[in-house]
Amino acid sequence: MDALRILEEDNDALFYLSVIFGWIYFVAWSISFYGQVIENHRRESVSGLNFDFEIYNLVGFTTYTIYNIRGYIDDNLGTGTVQIQDIIFSCHALLLTIVTIIQILHYFDPKDKLQTISNVTITIILVMIWGAILLVIVESGLEYYDPHVKEDRKYIFNSLVYMGWCKVFISLIKYIPQVISNYQRKSTIGWNIHNILLDFTGGAFSFGQNIVDSFRDEFSVTSDGQPKGLNIAKFALSFISMFFDIIFMTQHYILYKDSNTDIEERQKEKRSQFQKDQDKVSKLMESSHESRDTEN
Repeated sequence: MDALRILEEDNDALFYLSVIFGWIYFVAWSISFYGQVIENHRRESVSGLNFDFEIYNLVGFTTYTIYNIRGYIDDNLGTGTVQIQDIIFSCHALLLTIVTIIQILHYFDPKDKLQTISNVTITIILVMIWGAILLVIVESGLEYYDPHVKEDRKYIFNSLVYMGWCKVFISLIKYIPQVISNYQRKSTIGWNIHNILLDFTGGAFSFGQNIVDSFRDEFSVTSDGQPKGLNIAKFALSFISMFFDIIFMTQHYILYKDSNTDIEERQKEKRSQFQKDQDKVSKLMESSHESRDTEN
């Protein structure tokens, strides 16, 4: 009883800690998406960006946005605690992913054999979408299954939980093509490292907020009187993100550091030579015009 009383007294402190962690993770994860968009615009190219990664992002953040919004509106669907930062983040991430895909369509280079979507990715995405459609039909269309948490159910599973796990599975596999692409090229050029640093920061604070919320939820219930559980999708997402971010940072700062420098220098030399050639052409054109003017 004493422990319970102390936790109740500290509840406000935990609440504000959760809010602080939540907004930090939202800002870090949200800003992380701008790095790749700016990089693509600056280079006027999507070379080095894995298309499978962006397709996974599109489907993953679509399902995660639905998961967060419905879980926030109805807290008795087995999602655990969904904070307002989770909704804003997923909607913002989906929007920036759409922007990145528009860039891919604009800067697409058919000569680059790496700029393609694999058949494996297409198959996985189609299977996930089909599974979600079937569950929605069973729950909402045919009404064969009640998606809400019940006392007699040890584990809850419904279309919303399925979408949360789809996002987790996508996060688990979406980084792998980029890891392989970096390994094959022995470079991380085209893959914005600032995105990874911010992603790691966001993952750490998202993980922290989830832990704080879980600690607080030990003494709270849903609108139907059922105990709240851990937001397992959010928990898994933050852990997976941090794991792969460490791999990317290792590739960038340790494994391919020298290779990145050499490639950047060659690219600078090419741009410099291209500029010199343009200047020569401009001077020749000016000389030609001056000669004509003199003759006339």
